[in-house]
Amino acid sequence: MLAGTAVPLLSSPSLLVPLHPPRNPNPNPPSVPFIPPRVSYRLSKSFCALRARSNRGSQAQWEAPDEGNDSDEEEEEEEEDDEDEDGGGSGVSRSAMASLSEYDDVVKEAELLLEPEEKAILQQHEVPDLTKVSTMKWSLLHSLALASQIPLMDKLLENGTDINSVDKDGYTALHKAVIGKKEPVISHLLRKGANPHVQDRNGATALHHAVQVGAIQTTKLLIKYKVDVNVADNDGWTPLHVAIQSRSRDMAKILLVNGADKSRRNKDGKTPLDLSLCYGKDFKSYELAKLLKLVPANRYL
Repeated sequence: MLAGTAVPLLSSPSLLVPLHPPRNPNPNPPSVPFIPPRVSYRLSKSFCALRARSNRGSQAQWEAPDEGNDSDEEEEEEEEDDEDEDGGGSGVSRSAMASLSEYDDVVKEAELLLEPEEKAILQQHEVPDLTKVSTMKWSLLHSLALASQIPLMDKLLENGTDINSVDKDGYTALHKAVIGKKEPVISHLLRKGANPHVQDRNGATALHHAVQVGAIQTTKLLIKYKVDVNVADNDGWTPLHVAIQSRSRDMAKILLVNGADKSRRNKDGKTPLDLSLCYGKDFKSYELAKLLKLVPANRYL
């Protein structure tokens, strides 16, 4: 082509072919699931309810939307429930009202199952008849302590139950709570006046059991209540003997810094140091032996 020659313009639309046709960024677009209008409405309704609760200053709780299978009457009932969720201004929370309603339903169902004589027995006892629901093996107070039923325990104590009563093994409710590692129950029983010095049939105190189960916080709490750290059981074992047998350095250190006697011998003539050496040349044996040699001379190991 000669210089200065004009290049003819292609004005025909049919001849305007792009050099690089546009590519489809996703040649196989995923199919968008169809959301029925009813479900879509439910989703938006749940979101609006959630936002409304947030605007009222209450803590929002997510409620999963249903699948849109309810009838119109059920929808109206749900809307009424949303309007009455504050308990009608009575100050009673919706969850509390639901619990009361559920309990009433249980009472009605149980009354349908009970015979008249059984109903009469149930109604005549405002408090549990301990002669019927407790034995030397299964004490009601002990069972409630293991189940962490503190309000029911208080009801028994208010009606004269001895907080230090023992079962056939000599366990008090405090012993049971310590063995079960129920720390809130342990604190509650001690505040209520439980005696931490009671020894069971084998001579073990609550401190022995706390050391055996590795309950460090309970051990510290019992020491605050002036439990004797050198009290021996029927075999002459102190809590420190138990700690060494359990290979617990932390527990042994707590006892030592609170006055545990490392020279006390059990009925077999063994001191805690002797027990630490009975396991052979493992790491724990050297570690425990070092602890017993240095504490309480050096309490900051």
